[in-house]
Amino acid sequence: EKDVFGHEMKLALTEFTLKDMIYPLRGLLGWFIPKRRRAQAASRNLMLLATKIMNAYRNKEPSNKGTILQLIMESEAFPTEEEKAAQLIELLFAGQDTTAYSIAFILIELARSPNEQKKLRESFSGLSPENWTSSKCLQRVVKEGMRLHPVGRSIRKAGRDITTSKNEVLLEGSICIANFLLLFRNPDVFQEPDMFLPSRWEEPSREMLDSFHPFSLGKQNCVGQSLARAEVFGIIARICSEFELSLESEGRIDFYLTMKPVGWRLRARKV
Repeated sequence: EKDVFGHEMKLALTEFTLKDMIYPLRGLLGWFIPKRRRAQAASRNLMLLATKIMNAYRNKEPSNKGTILQLIMESEAFPTEEEKAAQLIELLFAGQDTTAYSIAFILIELARSPNEQKKLRESFSGLSPENWTSSKCLQRVVKEGMRLHPVGRSIRKAGRDITTSKNEVLLEGSICIANFLLLFRNPDVFQEPDMFLPSRWEEPSREMLDSFHPFSLGKQNCVGQSLARAEVFGIIARICSEFELSLESEGRIDFYLTMKPVGWRLRARKV
């Protein structure tokens, strides 16, 4: 089911997020376009999967107390079954590929940087496991990893005419894509932008703070960012507290809807 979810989500996002914005008439001609029909089927399959999860929750309710699923199912913000299913799909997407790739990139950088890895592990001493995520060193490592390897991007439609700092005008309705990789590696803002340097966040400049927004801004920012942060901080802390990582072999970085590492191999040694 995980593979089905990933495949169907990719089809639906490609059609309705990317192609719809580039080809406005595509929605009107949908039934004449095989890929459009397949994407619509993918959307229905995702809703069926979400419905299956919700039905399983109702059958095993006592074991799901305190979970995000329970919050969705009992929230008054989602009065209908369709709204509950849509929110569940959104959080599954936010907590799957994007979070997993962010964790992978951070672990790769730590494996490349044994000194940074050692400092991180030492920062956990004196803290209980419940408080590992409060480590300032961990916060800097995660922030730097997400700066160096932002897995997502922001795609928006301009709601009004926008004039840039170079007096270029983006007309209302224009498709605007913010490539976080360019923003986060801007040499005018970040010294040695291609280097993994968590220490840069010890005393960040105002320009650095204003430039770093991996979950985007505004009312359409990432709704799953709280879940993603909790997973990234918790998993990185747990792995690095128990294992010493080293790089076995380098792979490549691929990009489609998200940026992801492919073919990298790490070795973990129990400490």
